[in-house]
Amino acid sequence: MLKIVHAADLHAGRPSSRELDKEKASIRRREVETSLHTIIDLVKQEEANILLIAGDLFEHLYTRPSWVKEAALLFASIPKTRVFISPGNHDPALRDSLYRSIRWPENVTVFTESGFGEAVLEDMGVAVYGYGWTGFSERERVVRRFRCPRQDLFSILLIHGDLLAGNEISAGQEEAASKGGYGVLAGKADSPVENPRQSSEYLPILLEDLRETQVDYVALGHIHAPMDFQVGRTRVVYPGCPEPLDFGDRGQRGVYLITVEGSSNGGGGSPRRSKAEFIPIAKRKMRVAEVDITGLETYEQVKKAVLSLGAQGERAQDLWAVTLKGRIDPELELDLSALEREISPEFFFVKLIPDYLPDYDLEALKDPGNQSLEARFVRHLLDMKAQAVRAGDEKGARVAELAIYYGLDALRHGEVLLRRSRSD
Repeated sequence: MLKIVHAADLHAGRPSSRELDKEKASIRRREVETSLHTIIDLVKQEEANILLIAGDLFEHLYTRPSWVKEAALLFASIPKTRVFISPGNHDPALRDSLYRSIRWPENVTVFTESGFGEAVLEDMGVAVYGYGWTGFSERERVVRRFRCPRQDLFSILLIHGDLLAGNEISAGQEEAASKGGYGVLAGKADSPVENPRQSSEYLPILLEDLRETQVDYVALGHIHAPMDFQVGRTRVVYPGCPEPLDFGDRGQRGVYLITVEGSSNGGGGSPRRSKAEFIPIAKRKMRVAEVDITGLETYEQVKKAVLSLGAQGERAQDLWAVTLKGRIDPELELDLSALEREISPEFFFVKLIPDYLPDYDLEALKDPGNQSLEARFVRHLLDMKAQAVRAGDEKGARVAELAIYYGLDALRHGEVLLRRSRSD
């Protein structure tokens, strides 16, 4: 049995979010860097024959040379495991790349030259084909021109690229991320795809390109959500990032363990078949939550509602983005910056996103007999909203609705007290 660990998108050296304080930013940066230690530990535990890293191992612009030396020592600690690396758009094999700065151990192959490289492991019955980036952008569909030359071996294509698969796979990716799991899309990839994107500056890959390669396993990197699906005879896997890097990387994050059984792809033995298992390894999770503060009357009640999220250990371990929703008493002033400071000892990191509205009595202000400035202002904005709705202008209707509340804030308090979420 052949065992393969497939990882990608470590992004070692990437600066942490500016929202983290100096101490926690340093912690997170090191946790991202040491995810490679965790991967190597898994390789040792599973006695894996091959380690695949599909690009963005590090950040070309930020990574310290000492980290690459550390990585080389880690690879040297698994001499019986063959390591293959295909640089991506964040760690392209430029002339001054850290890939070219050190002597890698004998068990490591980095695909740094233009075009597809080949490594044949006759003792394992495996052929690995790798494509490494040599610049920060790649618009050509390079996979379209690749055909596997060794059908008698278990063949692997290692590449960092942007899968342009239309709605079916992108929807699966989003669902996997939002549910905190990983996508298993076997059977869906061969379905007809309507209006897929045809271009990308991040090495575009279409399903038809993958189908025509005739390889057994395509090891991808670039998309941070884990995915595993089948295209014809070919298994295609995105392992995602081993550590979440921002709040788009929700749910479990890790690597894939691939087991391959069978003796050969040719005559004289049973065909080789692969099995993919997602292995979570991230030290922390990005958590996105909503708290409905409708009806809460005091600052302390709002604080208590936020602190009711999750278990104490989850709050202390993970990074949280908490959206406050609902309608509140217009007289309740919430200083979210102060609230964040008060509750921050309970969380590794927390940010509060306002998405609530003051509970103004709009019915009284809609009365035509009410000729106050507030009432005339509200009726004018409601007319604008109705016109937008009739015209099918959802964005215009939304802007008019928000303007009502912002305007009433300004008229009653002399300033706009409430802010909507950043997405608005």
